[in-house]
Amino acid sequence: MRLAFRNARWTKHIKPDSQPTETMTASHADQVLPGPYTANKYARRADHTANTAQEEEESYILALHTDPDHHKRVTALRTQYFPPKLNKLSAHIALFRALPGSRLATIEADVSAAAQQQQQSFAIATGKIYLLGHGVAMDANAPPARGIYNDLKEKWEDFLSKQDKSFKAHYTVQNKVEEGVPQRTLEELQKNFEGSRGQVDGLSLYRYDRGYWRHTKDFMFPSRTDSYSGVVDDVASSTC
Repeated sequence: MRLAFRNARWTKHIKPDSQPTETMTASHADQVLPGPYTANKYARRADHTANTAQEEEESYILALHTDPDHHKRVTALRTQYFPPKLNKLSAHIALFRALPGSRLATIEADVSAAAQQQQQSFAIATGKIYLLGHGVAMDANAPPARGIYNDLKEKWEDFLSKQDKSFKAHYTVQNKVEEGVPQRTLEELQKNFEGSRGQVDGLSLYRYDRGYWRHTKDFMFPSRTDSYSGVVDDVASSTC
């Protein structure tokens, strides 16, 4: 596989499934802002919770399911630049982040129908790299994802969180770092990162578990039915 990033040191680590994967060692990532950002202290804000009449015992995330090579490349960037103490997710594009467990049956049926309607895998490519608060993000160009989001949003409008009522496909490469660090990261990426292209071949549903994303189910497009649960795996989440 041709790597899309130059001048980086590589190490090996073992994922929970005992499959070795490659990740980059940190550069600017250790310069983290002070604050209660560790995963065991993470709490969801009010605008990040579902709009239902009851307090939801379970919440779900719907993310794009991408091919392994593209996923590995963008995850390598996040691993290099995201503060290690906060980085509990691999690279991901979430369509919805706070789907209520009380509507799970409806949600699964709607997602299954959306995957069947999409039929074909579609291209995804990284785009513009830009500053995002105390970090750096990059656009993800995958136009059909907007159509999937809009169709599901129309069905789920009444219970969506404030956060989930808008969508911009992007990868967060870095967040919650000290002033000055994002600008250096931006310049480094603009100079060295050659971009990544891949395929979106389905949708993945995850259960939110006190800061963790637990993989629940994949909804593959009919043109791609072989399973690869590699969007974020079963790992802790903190600041995305």
